[in-house]
Parts: sequence; C-alpha cells; structure tokens
Amino acid sequence: MKFILKNLPFVGIIAINSIAIAGQYRLENLKPYILVISLIVLLNLIIAIIVKQRTYFLYGISGVVLIGALGVLFIPSLGQLYLEHAIAGLYIGLFVAAFFPPIFGLDPFTFEFSKKNYPEAITETAQFRKINYIINYIWAALFGIAIILSELKYADDSGVQVIVSSIVPIVLLLAVGIPVNIKLPGILMQTTQGEPMHFRSVKELFETMPYGLNKKRAQGIDTIIQFHLTGKEPTDGYLCIKNLQCTYSQGVCADAKTVIKADSELWLGISNNEISGDQAYINNKYSVEGDMSILLKISDLFAPSTDADEEKRKPQEIKFEYKTFEPGRIRDIVVFDGGPRSAEFSKTMFIVNHFCRGAESAGAAIEYIKLKDKQIKSCVGCYTCWTKTPGECIFKDDMADLRKKYRQADLVILASPLYIFNVTGLMKNFLDRLLPNMKPYMLIDDGVTMHPHRFAEDKQQGFVVFSAAGFPEIEHNFDGLKGMFRCWHSHSEKSFLMGEFYMPGAELIAQPVYSERRKKIEQACCRAGKQAVAEGKIDSEYMQTVSLMEITQTKFQEQADYFWESLDGKKSYLKNSPKLEYEVKQLSA
Repeated sequence: MKFILKNLPFVGIIAINSIAIAGQYRLENLKPYILVISLIVLLNLIIAIIVKQRTYFLYGISGVVLIGALGVLFIPSLGQLYLEHAIAGLYIGLFVAAFFPPIFGLDPFTFEFSKKNYPEAITETAQFRKINYIINYIWAALFGIAIILSELKYADDSGVQVIVSSIVPIVLLLAVGIPVNIKLPGILMQTTQGEPMHFRSVKELFETMPYGLNKKRAQGIDTIIQFHLTGKEPTDGYLCIKNLQCTYSQGVCADAKTVIKADSELWLGISNNEISGDQAYINNKYSVEGDMSILLKISDLFAPSTDADEEKRKPQEIKFEYKTFEPGRIRDIVVFDGGPRSAEFSKTMFIVNHFCRGAESAGAAIEYIKLKDKQIKSCVGCYTCWTKTPGECIFKDDMADLRKKYRQADLVILASPLYIFNVTGLMKNFLDRLLPNMKPYMLIDDGVTMHPHRFAEDKQQGFVVFSAAGFPEIEHNFDGLKGMFRCWHSHSEKSFLMGEFYMPGAELIAQPVYSERRKKIEQACCRAGKQAVAEGKIDSEYMQTVSLMEITQTKFQEQADYFWESLDGKKSYLKNSPKLEYEVKQLSA
C-alpha cells in the first residue's frame, strides 16, 4: 500500500508524458486522458494524507500533476507548455520537495531514508541532521541540473530528442546521486564535528559504536575487544576492529586480545563521559586482561578528530645538524649516568639501556658508570688545573679516572633525568670537573670563542644525551638541558653531539596501558644504538619516537592527577609504580 502511494505520482507524470508524445501534444485530444490520470493522482494524494503518509516527493510530484491538469483544463497556454515539458515538470517537483522543506525547519527528505540504517542514538544527534542537510542539498542541486538537461536539445529528430532528454538526467542522478548516498555519509561522519552522543543503554552503546569508528585514528589497528559486563545489563559481546572497519557481535570470542570486565552501569557512565575511565581503572573499579594499551585508544577511536589533538600525535621536527662518523668508527662507549634511581625505577636508564643493547649487538664495548656511586667533589673555581698543575685537579677523588675514561671513549653517553629543567646536581658536578681537559687559552673557530682541548693526541668523539621528564611536552621543558649540551657541542674541539633522546611523560611508561609506547621506545633506542656503531650516525626518527607522547596534554593531566590522588606516601608510590624490566631480547630488524 505504502509503495503504491509513494510511487503512483511518478507513474502518473510518466504516463502523461507518454500520452502527450503519442498524441503529438494535441491538447484537445488529450484532455480526457489527463483528467483521468489527474483524478487518480488526486485520490492517491487524499488517501496518503488520511493515512499520514508524509513523503515530500509524493506531495511535490502530485502537485506538479494537479497544477498541470488545471492548466490543461482551464488555461490552454499553460496546459500546452505542461504537456511539452512534462519531464522537466517531474524534476521541478523533485527540486521543490528537496529544496524548500529544510528552509521551513522541516527534516530533509533524506532523513526518512537514512535513519533506517542507523541506531536511534545516532539519528537524534545534530551531526546526523547536519549530514542529511548536506546530502539533501546535493540532491536538490542534481534535480536542478536535471531540469536543465531535460530541456537541452540533443537531436533534430523528435523521437531521438525525447529519448535522449529523458535518459541523460537519469544517468546523472544514477552516476552521481547513488555514490553520494553510499559514500558521503561515512565520509561526513568522519569529518563533521558533532556533540558527544549519550547512550541510554549498553545495548544502544554497542549498536552505535561500529558507526562511530574514527578511521584516521584506526589506521593499523587490528584487534578484538571482549566485554564481560555484569549488573543491570549483563552483556557478553566483542568489538572487532580491522581494516578501518568495526563490527560488534554478541557472545564470547576466544581470539580476543583485550578482555574488559566491568559493571554495566559503570561502563555506560564511562562511555557517556559521566565517569572518568582512567580514575575508575586506577581505583580498581574494573579490570582489563591482555593488551591493556587499548584503554588509551578506545575513547579516541570513537571520537571525532580535532586539529589540536592530531598535532599532538605528530613527531616534532628536529632542526639540528648532528655529527656523523664513518661506519665502524665507534667501538668503545662509556655511559655517565647522573640519575639517583636504580634500573627498577629510572626511566632515563630504561632508554639508555636499550640504546646500549643495540650498540652491543653491533659489536661495541660498553662501560656503564653511575655517578652516584663515585666520589666527585664540587669544582671550587680555583683554576689550579689551568695554572699550577695543568690538567690536574686539586681534588684527589674519582674524577681523575673518570676524565680519562671520558677522553678515551669513541662515544660518550650523558644520561640525566630532568631536574628543574636541566641535569641533576650529580651530572653538573661531573661536567664542571671536566675543566682540566681544556686549556685556558682562547680559540676562535667559525665565529665561536672556545677553550682548546688540552690533549692533542685525543681523537674526535661523539656524545649522545638521554633524559626523561614527567611533563608531557618537549618544548619549554628540555630547553635548558638541550641548550647546555648544544653549547657543549659548539664550544668543543673534540666532542660532538650525535643525538638527543628526550622522553616526556616518562612516569607513565611503566604502566601496562602504555606497553605499546614502551615497545616503540625500546625498539627506537635499540636500533639507534645499533646504527650509531654500524653506520656512525643516528637517524632523527628514532629520537622523535622517544619524544612522542601520543596522548593530549589534557589526557595526561587527568591520568597523572588521578595517580597521585590515589597515593598517600612513599610506600604507596613504590607499591603502585610498576617496575621496569630489562629482558634479553633479540634486536628486531
């Protein structure tokens, strides 16, 4: 019944066009046929109104048929025009039905069709309505173009002209309109900004999620997330994300990479942003098994992208010309670590150790020195090492041996956590006490005034800087430390900077949810160490990987604050901070 009501006006106007062609547009001969067809269309319209079949095209085309019929019966000149341009009249009716309703605050005609394909949670959003407005007016434009195409002259032969003028607009609508309907909604869902959706039930949540996948952020994601929800809405189901597509299935998947167990009302609150998922997890309100790194991505995977967020996910360009050596030149490496922590908790040691692992795999010999275990007095600025005893300090502590090791190394690694935007006091004391390795005289090289190196027999060496910090940004936090070591590079005859590895948000990497970031950092540092020895250089992409946070400042702030809020002292900190593990792993190619 509904099908007939909707499509009868189209049949009517096509029948009128066919009769007009057959009757050679002779108005008087065609009046009875037009009257019968118009009465049928009018009856159809009345029935549609009675049964509340509100379809814009039904009304628009019915209006064209009835207005044309009135012209045929009472205004011959208008009736004649109508008969000769019935197909154009069809497209005028379609154009009117598409163009005008939204102007008067009514739903676009596309809404009736598209809402059948999406859950109610999506169709109720302003974003969905906005998308339908866009598609609606594309169709209105196509109908407007179809009016023109149906009136163009294609051939002198009237039969050919009628056929071609009827076919060309149809080809346009099929070639453009159908792809618009199929492809454009998905594209616009990804590119138009919408307000967060509010889900009334877990069922509605999971039905909706496949339509909200952010394909830009889903690049390379291949995972299955199993949900075991209890409480008010017990649910067993799983999301499969692969090849930029997301599907939801009920039941249990044995191949799930991540298993989330939670109360259904809690998870609904987290999904509606009424409850902080990070805080709930830190406070053990729900549990996660398997790949926990998905917790960092799941909210972003189903949220629209913003330019600011995407910028934070891009590696920062490094504008510095690092020193390179010939391949195989670096064989002996000495690490001077100015951090107070042990390997269990030191994030700076974490990145240094993986660099060393790569260097060792390439054949380098490495000596690791913790400065906290050495006796190093503070420089008193007496300049005795420059005057009375050239090259020898007044203090007889461990620095004499350390200075020698420093000089003899092919590559020096200077490692220090960030303390008040620079190195630790331990590292600063060590650097100050390297003064005897220089002469007091002045040397100008390439416009830079420096002290010449004391020992002419010493060869050129490289040095690499490693530092980890709690703040999530590289800029404005590592500036002081970076500036100091770059000055060390520009003011030295023998020591040259080969690379800088600055890791922001370091306190988070030991957490299981950051396993993916931790793995990337491990691989980058390991490959950098191997490259330094094998090729005599370090690619900046490895430094960028270490520097990339991959989460926004706001997300970092929330997680950090929730973590500290959950602690009540040193004992709690040591208990709740996962220890870093150093495993013997085979270097990935």
